[in-house]
Amino acid sequence: MKFMIIFWGIFLFFFCVPFPIFIYMTTEELATEPRNSLAVSYGYLGFSLLIWGYVIVFFINTLFIKTFKQKNTIHSILRNGIPRDAKVIRYQLVKYMPKTNMNVIQIVLSFPNLRNTVIEHEMMFHDSKPQEKRFDVGNSVKVLLNPNVSQEPYFILSDQRVGFNMSGIILRIVFAVLLIAYVIGLYYYFYMRESFDFGWRFLTFMHPIIFSGVMTIIYVLVFQLIVGKFFKNKKEERILFSGRNAEANIISVSQTGLTVNDQPELMFQVSFKDFRGNEHIAVYKKIVSLLNLSSVPKQGSIEIMYDENDPKKIMIPRMFS
Repeated sequence: MKFMIIFWGIFLFFFCVPFPIFIYMTTEELATEPRNSLAVSYGYLGFSLLIWGYVIVFFINTLFIKTFKQKNTIHSILRNGIPRDAKVIRYQLVKYMPKTNMNVIQIVLSFPNLRNTVIEHEMMFHDSKPQEKRFDVGNSVKVLLNPNVSQEPYFILSDQRVGFNMSGIILRIVFAVLLIAYVIGLYYYFYMRESFDFGWRFLTFMHPIIFSGVMTIIYVLVFQLIVGKFFKNKKEERILFSGRNAEANIISVSQTGLTVNDQPELMFQVSFKDFRGNEHIAVYKKIVSLLNLSSVPKQGSIEIMYDENDPKKIMIPRMFS
């Protein structure tokens, strides 16, 4: 997984940075006269500044601001979190790190959420004291729930330590400095090379100052779409940690036609009564493994969780095995 992330990162970096410059330098002749009117050229200049400004703000927010906010949130949970006893129901050793004598483990915990509905949640982390076997199946651990479900993380271990990886912070600073230096260098180099005392009238849409920014912002938007759609479903997690459970009647189960890695997406239409006794009909979509497809119930009842403030938003907490 790490190799694929690095590979695609380098691949996309090539198409965002050197590729537009290379194509421009090999196909465009150096123009000694203005290519656009003054108004059009300043329109292109403003457009490029908006794009690069968004890109820089995005990376600064992702690399620094979100990290510091998450650290503050964890400190807040340690002070004001709601305690719960969690039971370890599954344990898997992912990797042993002999230099630090730490285990990378994946466990499934069972504990009551904010509405005292028992949920199961999978997490992966570094166990700094593997000799204590605190996370063996059947053991209980203390967790703290975040009372504010609009912020992540939604829960932490009660003895969780908070700190920064300094080498990671340094790498982020280096990346941010290089990004800003690249943008400044891009404007400076091409202005000195092509302005010929006509200002920014050499700019066109396919110019590297603009096109490189467009390619970068496409990369940023695709990254946000992929992460938001396939890697993390915040809406479901919020329902899991703050929702109520109910027994729902299955109205229909059908395939939507969408597949992810050849795994089909199913659409469940169900009816249920909320804790106030009101009847609701809701739709839930989920990617289901082909191996589990035969065990998906097509009729009868199924356990769901719903948002009590908006019962149309539901999830199925335990998918099929």
